[in-house]
Amino acid sequence: MRFFDGKHLTKDYDQVSLAGASLAAVSDKFPSANAAFWDQLGIAKQLHHIKKVIVVDHRDCGAYKVAFGKDYQGEGAAETAQHKSVMEQVKAKLAKTHPDLAAEFYLMALDGKAERVV
Repeated sequence: MRFFDGKHLTKDYDQVSLAGASLAAVSDKFPSANAAFWDQLGIAKQLHHIKKVIVVDHRDCGAYKVAFGKDYQGEGAAETAQHKSVMEQVKAKLAKTHPDLAAEFYLMALDGKAERVV
């Protein structure tokens, strides 16, 4: 993935893809995704001794539309703020459950450009 290549992580990362990315870790709408996110994180930590978690959400995310329904914020600053709110929840849970791991959170546009949000 170009994003990770740009971070000089080519062939040096574990990738887990779940609908909603950060949302998968904390939304009560997707309990099996919650378990998968945290289980995979634990496995990566145990097997590969990871030191950092990088979460990449993308704009116009269908999982966000499902989870938030009529409260979904579909574009611009409102969309960024909605993703940031969820990312901050993940960051807080990560700090409690895995305080030894650093974390970065990005929001990627559909053209592949990503901005760090948290």
